Amino acid sequence: MLDQQRVLAAFGAVALGAEDLGDLLTEACRLVGQALETDLAKVVEFIPDSETMLVRAGVGWHPGVVNEMVISAGEDSAEGLTLKDGAVISTDRQREERFAYHDFLKEHGVQAFVNVLIPSGKGRPPFGVFQVDSRSPREFHQSDIDFLRTYANLLGAAINRFRIVDELRAALRDKELLVNELNHRVKNTLATVQSIT
Repeated sequence: MLDQQRVLAAFGAVALGAEDLGDLLTEACRLVGQALETDLAKVVEFIPDSETMLVRAGVGWHPGVVNEMVISAGEDSAEGLTLKDGAVISTDRQREERFAYHDFLKEHGVQAFVNVLIPSGKGRPPFGVFQVDSRSPREFHQSDIDFLRTYANLLGAAINRFRIVDELRAALRDKELLVNELNHRVKNTLATVQSIT
């Protein structure tokens, strides 16, 4: 519990100072793996208007997974169930009957995991799913889910901050384009008036 509290505090400090979303997501995975004593963790981002998710960040995965692996988010997948229920625990791959583990999880020897939803701002679909994976069967507890939900809420707030900053930058660029266009038109009008005069 103390390790989890330390990791929450450390991640809060990282989230406040982060300037790159990819780096923030990777650090979130590293710290959560440290807190739950696993060497595999990942963030999968929901792709709107589809039933798929992209493995956006992670630690412990072979090349070809992070920023490349697209997985199903259908109701017959762990991610789809997480989107529906908010959290999913699978304690033993051999006994799991609700869904099949993705092939890349099997290739990495994953035997158990816990998933929680990463929320977005109001009126937006969730950002995705935060996943902690274990290479041996493992009992994750309600306290682990509570910790991960708190962590995912902090992560969601940080992601939302990045989105707001990106929207503001885009609005500023649009405003600058409009001002430049207005200046150009005013100059053209003045040139026309001058030539008429």
